[in-house]
Amino acid sequence: MKNAVRLPVVLFLIICLAGKSALAQQGDELLFYKHIGMSAWNGVYYGLAADHIFEIKDEKAAVAIPIITAGTLALIPLFTNENRAITSNQLLLTGHGQLIGWAHGGSLALLINGDNSFDEGKSKLTVGLAALTSIGLGIAGKQLATKMDWSEGRVALYRHYGLAGPLTGVSTCLIFSEDARALAGSVLLSGAASYLLADRVNRWHEFTRGEIRATQALTIMNGVLGVCILADIEPEDINTPAWIFPAIGLAGGTALGHMWLKDLNLTPRQGMTTLYAAGLGALIGEGLAILIRSDNADFNAVDYLFPYTAGMLTYSLAVSSLKKKNSIQACLPEKKSSSTWDFALMPQNLYINNKLGGNSNLLNNRYFGMQPIFAASCTF
Repeated sequence: MKNAVRLPVVLFLIICLAGKSALAQQGDELLFYKHIGMSAWNGVYYGLAADHIFEIKDEKAAVAIPIITAGTLALIPLFTNENRAITSNQLLLTGHGQLIGWAHGGSLALLINGDNSFDEGKSKLTVGLAALTSIGLGIAGKQLATKMDWSEGRVALYRHYGLAGPLTGVSTCLIFSEDARALAGSVLLSGAASYLLADRVNRWHEFTRGEIRATQALTIMNGVLGVCILADIEPEDINTPAWIFPAIGLAGGTALGHMWLKDLNLTPRQGMTTLYAAGLGALIGEGLAILIRSDNADFNAVDYLFPYTAGMLTYSLAVSSLKKKNSIQACLPEKKSSSTWDFALMPQNLYINNKLGGNSNLLNNRYFGMQPIFAASCTF
């Protein structure tokens, strides 16, 4: 057993060292190494799914199979993509497809078997269908990114709606029912509807990837606020009207982000700045809440209103600062390319010209065949 545990630790250290080296790369090379890392990570989950489906009882085999699948899936792009060419959209949509595939495949199994989907006899179908759907949607995502000439902002928009939509659908469904088939249907229906809605939003306005990242910050903050309100209420039943708070938080945060961040032209790095600002502000707010809260107090509004308020404040400051910076940048005249001078010094021609300086090289009282000692040109 010790050897079985020791091997994953060694593998983890190797992956960390490889990841550290990969981060030193730039551009397409970095994207390719991210693709390898993502393939290995998903390979671990597929291996764990295989352990469950085939009922692997041996401890060594149960540990070895996920490691083998991780290494195999990481080697596939290494050997099949010799040019190491992969775009950001391909990487994002592949990862998105693999992620939502687990949820959609599992939901499909819930529709088939209902509440018994995780019983001993039927859990293999649930796990297997989820894993196969993850693989299939990952391949479909990469093919879609290859064929469609979409901007990074549009891809980020679809990814955001593909995650926020099903979460909102499940929260809304729990208001009325906790039936497994109803929840599974809400995941599948809201997932499909969310992509259609994202397409309509993209037609209304084409957001940048940075703007969508900033929108995700608002969605996360408001969604977590809704969950905290739900936990504070402590409903007796699972299906309660209080689930409307997470649903409103998710949908409202997305809508607020679209209205607030429209035409700010945030870059991906600026979008990450807003995420960091919101997270660090919420961390400060949580610290203040700990100072104010009494020692024996239960979970209450102070525990989530202080972090939310502080996070929103720092988020607003970051957005305001970036908006002002981008507005000033847009007003500046475009920088024209500077003139390029090309200067060449040829001292050897001085010797040649002295040899040609005789009277025999005179033509109409001018020397012919003389060579320049230096030459200069300017490109505007």
